[in-house]
Amino acid sequence: MNEQIAITFGNDKILSEIKANHPDRDLRVFQALNQNDKLMMLDYSGKPSVFQSPVLYDVLSHTGTDKWDGFVSFSAMDLNFDQQKVFDARINKLRSDGLPDGMHSIYSLNYHKDINQRVILGTWNSYSDFELWKNGSHEFIPKEYRDSPSFYSHEAYYTPAKKTEAN
Repeated sequence: MNEQIAITFGNDKILSEIKANHPDRDLRVFQALNQNDKLMMLDYSGKPSVFQSPVLYDVLSHTGTDKWDGFVSFSAMDLNFDQQKVFDARINKLRSDGLPDGMHSIYSLNYHKDINQRVILGTWNSYSDFELWKNGSHEFIPKEYRDSPSFYSHEAYYTPAKKTEAN
């Protein structure tokens, strides 16, 4: 299991240069769902980052077989110590019960060296598979956390970028 995932953001020109300068890396370019101009590059090699301004995530756990050419979901949240225990138990249950239909892999991450900032990264066949699962009363961020006025969470969704210079 890789110990780290790195991402960066930029326009097609910048990401194309990074990819050209590092042909030894399988760098993946994604666009924010329904926002063609919001590009993200992901490096899951586990090697030291090649990005000038990387966002680094430490891998806590991983299950499944990655499929980086489909839909990718990110769910980020700040968790206190007690919330972390409950959250980790939920993720471990999901991992042990088997991944939902259409999900290829799941990563439990924390923002580099900050265990309170958790991220769940999922690779899926498609956005529709993710939506079917989520609409079936499943989510990575529990409702009781969302309802708290002091709770921070953010979700972001990405699809492979349309073929350009960067990919």
